[in-house]
Amino acid sequence: MYYCGIDIAKRSHEASVIDEAGKALLDSLSFSNSKEGCEKLLALFERLAIVKDNLLIGMKATGHYWLSVHAYLLEQGYEVRVINPIQSEAFRKMYIRQTKNDSKDSFIIAQVMRFGQFSTTQLSEEAIVAMRQLSRYRLALVDACGNCKRRVIAGVPGI
Repeated sequence: MYYCGIDIAKRSHEASVIDEAGKALLDSLSFSNSKEGCEKLLALFERLAIVKDNLLIGMKATGHYWLSVHAYLLEQGYEVRVINPIQSEAFRKMYIRQTKNDSKDSFIIAQVMRFGQFSTTQLSEEAIVAMRQLSRYRLALVDACGNCKRRVIAGVPGI
């Protein structure tokens, strides 16, 4: 069995792949937050001769940036787990040198997957996620409208 940990970020993600013994198969791979980036990750799995049935992928739920990667990997038939960042932080404390960088984070997430000591994040249905995003957007528009009204009442120039 192989384990892949993905450290999610805004523009580019970092992935580490380890084997059953916890040994990293290569240095971590940086890939963009796009379809092309995900295809680069899948090409890595092919190059390492890792089949879908023999791989567990884990990632941290970081903002909304993980959603597209998660959806793409599920579409491709991979088993993907989303963990809470607090769990990987607790696991990091087991290491003597508690360095924090994207490469180390992805390795730690892979180790969390290997040990199986995690609880997965419950994902909402797509309609609920869309509704949540629309509600947040509406709230932002209401705030912006209120700010404009306050500026007009205060007589702020440049409106």
